[in-house]
Amino acid sequence: MTFLAILIAVFFYRNWFGENPVQKLAPFPRYLSWFIDRNLATHVRYFLCVGLPALLVLVLMAMVGDWLLGLVGLAISLLVLIYAIELFQADSIFGQEIVDLRSISDQAELADVVQRQEDFIVLNIYEMFQSIVPVLFWFLLAGPAAALFYALSIKYLDCLDQDDPEVDLVEQFVYWLEWLPMRITGLLFAFVGNFGTCFDYWLRELTDTQESQAVHLATMAQISVAEFAKPDSESTVGFARFAESSLHELRSLCDRALFGWLGIAAIVTIAGW
Repeated sequence: MTFLAILIAVFFYRNWFGENPVQKLAPFPRYLSWFIDRNLATHVRYFLCVGLPALLVLVLMAMVGDWLLGLVGLAISLLVLIYAIELFQADSIFGQEIVDLRSISDQAELADVVQRQEDFIVLNIYEMFQSIVPVLFWFLLAGPAAALFYALSIKYLDCLDQDDPEVDLVEQFVYWLEWLPMRITGLLFAFVGNFGTCFDYWLRELTDTQESQAVHLATMAQISVAEFAKPDSESTVGFARFAESSLHELRSLCDRALFGWLGIAAIVTIAGW
């Protein structure tokens, strides 16, 4: 049932357009604002907004057990997984960036175009990862309650004001929730891309806790598609064409890595872990 739930969730993730229908039924910001208005202590608020829903799912799954051959448990798992997934419209986002790159002329500053390409890759590779991979990891490791706990932690962090004293603490917590799934994803990048160079970087930075997850993930993705190779032309238009080709490669790499996570889910299910 675990693999089936993940398979359906990944199919939903890749093929659903528009807003997440399950999230529309239970909007988290409205739930959070109710507690904020009551001026609760931050640790109490975090437990009520994130810990309590995850605990309820854990209790519910324990109560369901093997009832109806696990069909009820499968339904609950699917609802939680789909709720936890953030729909990342990669085709649309990457497609728009490619359109923008094609509109660049040689009048544009090369340094600005290079920086824009780097910023786009760091932001969107990480957002694509964050939208589904840690959810799948924690679902495989500890069930739907853990997947929901991670997803609500991200939503909780997104709803906080930047000057909220709780931001730094939640960011650190999210960092450690993502630490292992990010490294596994980097290893998948190596296996489905440029193995030697990416694996060397993966080993070198395996225990690093200073750099952000986004930078490490983007670096491994770029290495895996040989994105760090210099374009043939030093002109702005030449780099834009090179960047367009790289984005196609990165998009394909992320799809292959997601299928790699499906393979991991299958192995975990067969092994009965």
